[in-house]
Amino acid sequence: MPIAVLIPAVFGIAFVFVILLTTVYAPRVHDVDHVILLARKLDPSDLETLLDVGEEWRLRQSLTAAAFRAAQEERILLAREYLRRLTHNTGLIQLWVMREKQQLEARKCDDGAERNSLVAEAAQLALELKIYSIVAGFKIWSWVAFRAHLWPGLLIPGVTTLRVQCGVNVIDKYRRLTGLAVALGARHGRIYQDRLLESL
Repeated sequence: MPIAVLIPAVFGIAFVFVILLTTVYAPRVHDVDHVILLARKLDPSDLETLLDVGEEWRLRQSLTAAAFRAAQEERILLAREYLRRLTHNTGLIQLWVMREKQQLEARKCDDGAERNSLVAEAAQLALELKIYSIVAGFKIWSWVAFRAHLWPGLLIPGVTTLRVQCGVNVIDKYRRLTGLAVALGARHGRIYQDRLLESL
């Protein structure tokens, strides 16, 4: 195929790809109803139990090597599922916060300063959790791909190392983000606050 045909074809495909990303597949800004409807339940205490150093140490000491490998495989898969839920919920909250910020900029409210600080903090936490999820997701992917639960005893990775990545303590940050989401939801009414508490 001559280069005179190849270059326009590549640029044409790239152009169509950019158009699709900016129109059809662009992230849609959500409101509080979308967060309530689409959120996946993730209790931070369940995540804290999974990432507890003492629990993992107890499993290493009390189980046989084969039993610990099986338990660690389940824990790695559970960590992957929790990370998926965390990433999904963080994305929903981030899109909702973007909409809240747009609404605050469009109209000046009497409680705008407090609400603006909540929105800004939620956006920052969502960004930090997105970065965390990329790093932790790569780590979990490598554990699953290389079947890390079958490695020799001391080389089996600890799930507890996922607690802090890139300086982000996932449990503290996710608790704070969901707390901010509930506080923002309370501004829409008590019903929204209760429904957010149930769904997140």
